[in-house]
Amino acid sequence: MKEYQVSDLIGNEVLAKPVYLENGNIILEIGTVLKAGYKESLISLNVNKIFIEDSYEKYEDPNFYFKRNEFKEFIEELRKIISHHIYKENQRLRKLEELAENIVNIFENIEEKRVVDIRDRTSDLYEHSIYTTLFVLMLGKEYHFCHERMRNAALGCLLHDLGHQYLSVNYENWNEMNLVPLKLFELKRHTILGYTAVEMEEWIPEISKNMILSHHEKLDGSGYPLKQRKYELECQMIQICDSFDCAVAGIGCKKQSICEALNMIVDSEKYVRNMALLLKEKIGIFPTGSLVRLNNQKDAIVISQTENPSAPIVLYNMEFDEGEPVPRNLNYLKNIEIVGKL
Repeated sequence: MKEYQVSDLIGNEVLAKPVYLENGNIILEIGTVLKAGYKESLISLNVNKIFIEDSYEKYEDPNFYFKRNEFKEFIEELRKIISHHIYKENQRLRKLEELAENIVNIFENIEEKRVVDIRDRTSDLYEHSIYTTLFVLMLGKEYHFCHERMRNAALGCLLHDLGHQYLSVNYENWNEMNLVPLKLFELKRHTILGYTAVEMEEWIPEISKNMILSHHEKLDGSGYPLKQRKYELECQMIQICDSFDCAVAGIGCKKQSICEALNMIVDSEKYVRNMALLLKEKIGIFPTGSLVRLNNQKDAIVISQTENPSAPIVLYNMEFDEGEPVPRNLNYLKNIEIVGKL
């Protein structure tokens, strides 16, 4: 069973959960085969997400670096710590030291060559912070950071959006071009508010504090709050990783595809290009569970990642050998490639 955006439906999907209206009435039962024309009707009724059956789910092996339950536990632990925090009452925040240490310890013991899956993303700030932490650690490993430096970078990532706790402005899926100046100014204050909340805490390393303050600064001086060009590697890393993950999660901007978000950070003078290219090499363009079209005109579903971000392992739709689907590793099949998502 998978949650799908109604806008992504192509027809013939089978409902795994009933579809309810806002008043609680059921309009579609479990097992309903969705016709192509249902999409517009559901959207007109303000139904944006549904659950459909996934006959290939048992074959899927997504890669999150961490185990799926570990990843969820990190998110919930961060939520528990940050959501109860009160401005400048920081004793509770010290629990983040242990969380950062735990994340880094597990990460450093992982020998994972596959690119990472990004799927089922939401605009939840805590999920965003854990993904940003993972991406920064992936870059830190490439730059041969020692354990202490990895831990300090992780702590900065876990704290980087702390300032949103003190704001009432909605950060989800807004477009900077359409936001009134007062609300835009208010949202941009979260960097300063987060920094000043922990500025005097001696247990937080200076680099972690700098990551909080400067995660929206840009290499060309166009960022905020100080329009500085920050040259610490950790600050450059979080600027790239935060911008990318905000784009795919729809935080502070309109939601983008993985490919669009990666191209945005690679092609921009706002970020260190070599660093952005390193990140691009480590993220699967077609997450596990994606329905794709191949250049041989066959449709397939992605079931796992390889070392190549654009060449995952797939199963052809409805093609079985003695009752089992036959996996194709596109990283080895050089003449077959994905030409688009369905």
